[in-house]
Amino acid sequence: MKPSLNTQRRRAFCVYMARGFPPEEAARKAGFGAGDCGMQSAALLGDAKVRRSIARLRKELSFGAPASLARAGLERIALGDAAGALPLLSGEGGPASTADLFHVAEVRLPKGGGVEIKFCDRLKALSLLAELDGGEQNAAGSLLAALARSTQAPADDPRAEDGADG
Repeated sequence: MKPSLNTQRRRAFCVYMARGFPPEEAARKAGFGAGDCGMQSAALLGDAKVRRSIARLRKELSFGAPASLARAGLERIALGDAAGALPLLSGEGGPASTADLFHVAEVRLPKGGGVEIKFCDRLKALSLLAELDGGEQNAAGSLLAALARSTQAPADDPRAEDGADG
């Protein structure tokens, strides 16, 4: 018998939570509606069965091979939502409140005021994930190399500053 869609979403929510995603993002990734992810995640975390499932999955992950933990972190950097650092920019309560700083590599507070945030490199994370899958230069590796070149080409091209079309 196939599990219901709601059961599948609950399981996915538990997996995302065990892998370290914030509750709202875990609910969104699990397929709950974008508008009510906060309410859904609160309701799910209020269920003792869900909390036990998350705890069991976290324990399994902590006893897992370091490669699986590294993969989970790299997948989160490469594919996850980095908007959790936005409270830092808006000045809403600072990092101790709701800010999810997983994607943040560095935070600076310049003397002139403001905040400088350096994020982890998504392309580098994708490249490392490709290396974990075999290290060979396959189609995914070629795509990543092309993406990396395309991000650097406009900055290296002097015509880009002049507005010349080519």
